[in-house]
Amino acid sequence: MYIGALDIGGTKTIVGIIDQNGSILCKYQFATNTYNWQQHFLSCCTVLRQCIDSIGISCDDLYGIGINMPGMVNSKEGILLKAVYKGWENIDVKSFFRCETGIDHIVIENDVNACAIGELLFGYKDAYKNFIWMTVSTGIGGAVVSEGRLIRGGWNCAGEFGHLKVEYEHPALCPCGQSGCLEAHASGTAITRYTKEAIREDPLFEEAFSFHKQPMDAIGCSVLAKQGNHKAVEIYEKAAIWLGRGISYCVNVLNPEAVIIGGGVASSLDLMTDVIKLTTEKNVHTTLSGFDIKVTRLGYEAALLGAAALVILNSK
Repeated sequence: MYIGALDIGGTKTIVGIIDQNGSILCKYQFATNTYNWQQHFLSCCTVLRQCIDSIGISCDDLYGIGINMPGMVNSKEGILLKAVYKGWENIDVKSFFRCETGIDHIVIENDVNACAIGELLFGYKDAYKNFIWMTVSTGIGGAVVSEGRLIRGGWNCAGEFGHLKVEYEHPALCPCGQSGCLEAHASGTAITRYTKEAIREDPLFEEAFSFHKQPMDAIGCSVLAKQGNHKAVEIYEKAAIWLGRGISYCVNVLNPEAVIIGGGVASSLDLMTDVIKLTTEKNVHTTLSGFDIKVTRLGYEAALLGAAALVILNSK
């Protein structure tokens, strides 16, 4: 079985061909044209055809196409209701790709929901049937799986964990317009902010970045922390306290078997796990404390594999 998979993100898009076992047979990455969705979707179709040609199959060999994108999605109708980019709203994505590719079986989903479905089919599989999938990257998003099924909520918006309020005394402004959100205190963007604040206060910390030739952001801070830089470690532990608090809220309400973390910050989860666990131990009811905290098994391709998983799941 060959499946076309499209992971349309805010800065980059990945198009690939995946088989039924979750093996990536081909993939191409290119910049997302957020200024013109029609032109970008046409580019996706062109790249998909290149993938098809590169592995020696035809378009007719595709079982279906899975597409994930950020924003509010009506997955039943295949419509992107709203994304953060100007003009990206009320788009009949399914009809567009059906028309351009001639393929009938097309499934559309929110990107984090797709990651959770991908984890269910290709990642931890039968290890967990009740879990939270949390992406910690530029922002923070989430999805909820209960008894092996995605929980969507009344408006398909379940899992907005990034906007849980975790700080009231000194709340940071969140891109959503509110203050004190988990995203504003524990995301990669927040870690970069903490890093720059620490650099302004401590010239020696700035010198450490220069000496190790690292960018003065969350990624560079992670490198320094893994090398034992005390201040860099403190920054990640600070973010971990907030993340642990947010996870505690989710666990108390949803009682998951596991919290699975993906996104750019997941590669630095080893710097945060101990503090997250200490924080959750203080805030989670004892009867709910037997959950695991795991990094996604799908790595960088979580959303791409999730797009393929959508097609398989919707064929059952």
